[in-house]
Amino acid sequence: MDLLDDLRQKTGNPNAAYRKGARGPQSRKAQALLLAGLPSSSVIRRIPALGLLLVTCGVCGVHAENPPPVASSSTAPTGGFTTSKPQTPFQKETMKVAPSFQEKKWTGTLGAYETNVQYDYVGRASQNLGLGRNGPVDEQYVDVRENLMRHTLLVFLAQGGMEYQHQGFGVPSGVLVPQRLDSLYGDIALDTHWSEKDLLHIEGRPGFYTDFEGSGWKALNAPIDVGYTRVVSDSFQWVLGFNYNSWRSTRFLGAPGFRWQINDRWRVKVYMPTPDIEYYARPNVTLTLGGDFRGESYRVGPHFGDSTHQPGLNNALVDYQEARVGPGFSWNVRPLIEINFMTGYMIARQFDFHDNGVVLNGSSGPFVSLAIHALFKFPGAPLVIPQRNNVSLYNILSYF
Repeated sequence: MDLLDDLRQKTGNPNAAYRKGARGPQSRKAQALLLAGLPSSSVIRRIPALGLLLVTCGVCGVHAENPPPVASSSTAPTGGFTTSKPQTPFQKETMKVAPSFQEKKWTGTLGAYETNVQYDYVGRASQNLGLGRNGPVDEQYVDVRENLMRHTLLVFLAQGGMEYQHQGFGVPSGVLVPQRLDSLYGDIALDTHWSEKDLLHIEGRPGFYTDFEGSGWKALNAPIDVGYTRVVSDSFQWVLGFNYNSWRSTRFLGAPGFRWQINDRWRVKVYMPTPDIEYYARPNVTLTLGGDFRGESYRVGPHFGDSTHQPGLNNALVDYQEARVGPGFSWNVRPLIEINFMTGYMIARQFDFHDNGVVLNGSSGPFVSLAIHALFKFPGAPLVIPQRNNVSLYNILSYF
């Protein structure tokens, strides 16, 4: 079945003429399709014991975030069941009070606005500061992402927005660990869902990745994420994603994964950057236990190495990588408005100046993360799809 047939089923009006603004009933089919989001950097390749964890998770590399970013939100599940129709009273209630964000992006009116605000705090953890020094370092992380999206040309979902991420590290001056790492970039993405079983996500993130200490245009970079999702059945999907980053020590990284809805209470997600096990305690409350693997590449300022008599580190590239594990929960306070919380331990942290041979590893420390994620559909009439032989080029272009 292709996308036209699939969407036509959702509207419940197979004979309606296709037109922008045509009226029709809302879709009841919850897709919960996965955007195989890649984290934006390598997931702690050089940190001891992480390789074994990645093998255990069934992945051989990374992608990213949502992401996430540092990439995707560490606590933002997509929500929703993968069954085409509610099978139990619990599923029916869950799909009503906690609908899938992915489903709602693809159904209903043409446009939507998505927002995500997150704050993390990592407690003091021992860190190699370079120059033979070690010391406790805490971390504060802020992520603000705002996106607009719109259906276009029938089978595409175009998305555009901005994201700002800030990491502040409590370090003294005169060490090789930056006091801050920031990214400010445009979030440009295109999804295509050409059949009910296939979804492709392509995303570019052009912007500044720096410590904001004078790198100027040299801090401009444009990582690219690509993710493919295959819906094998109502309860199982596999994903494949890769990320390209010209600044990273390994430019291309990729990872396979899967998501399995075991029953109406339990779900397993084994894909980067946020593998976890989920339990639906209530229709609008999901308990989680899993990991958050994040990273990004940055360029430090033109005088970063001067204060430590390391001129080779001026304008240097640094790969930042971090791994966390712990429990959390997602609470849909209203449909399409959720609060996500996670706590636990940061098990590894690394600053890798890979062009200069300087690698600074850190030890574990506690963390807490809180995020608010919301999707707002613009007003208007829901999409109505005609029979396949009623679609003309004019109809498709009018949808642009």
